[in-house]
Amino acid sequence: MIFVAVGTTSFDTLIKAVDELCVNWPEKVVMQIGTGSYEPKNCDYFRFAPSLTSYYEQASVVISHGGVGITTEVLQFPRPLVAVEDMTHPERHQQEILIALSQAKNLVWCQNLQTLPEAIEQARTQLQPYDKPDCYIHTVVDQFIERLI
Repeated sequence: MIFVAVGTTSFDTLIKAVDELCVNWPEKVVMQIGTGSYEPKNCDYFRFAPSLTSYYEQASVVISHGGVGITTEVLQFPRPLVAVEDMTHPERHQQEILIALSQAKNLVWCQNLQTLPEAIEQARTQLQPYDKPDCYIHTVVDQFIERLI
């Protein structure tokens, strides 16, 4: 199953593109469409769920809007991830994380929906597992508290 997720936002361009493409795909597609106005005609969809974990676990590939929340969630699972940045978003805040994770080969950053099928194939065959960095915040907090005492 290919799972598409956009979180709490709207990304009708992505949802519509996948809806049109999935007619030719042998694999089932399920989409989480958030607040979008476009409703898919060729695959199952829902707006929101308390958790997307079961969908990530069932997916052979996850396609997301490139938001930090979904991206970091999916990286916890050994699933290929294609992140499609919403180029119409005024802030384009996703760029920095997408650049870093695509350079590390942890996800495929699809910048053009016309290349989405190729991006999916690349994600299936060329990605490296995400190696979660060690967290040292507790040490920093401990040191800070020690200086206060």
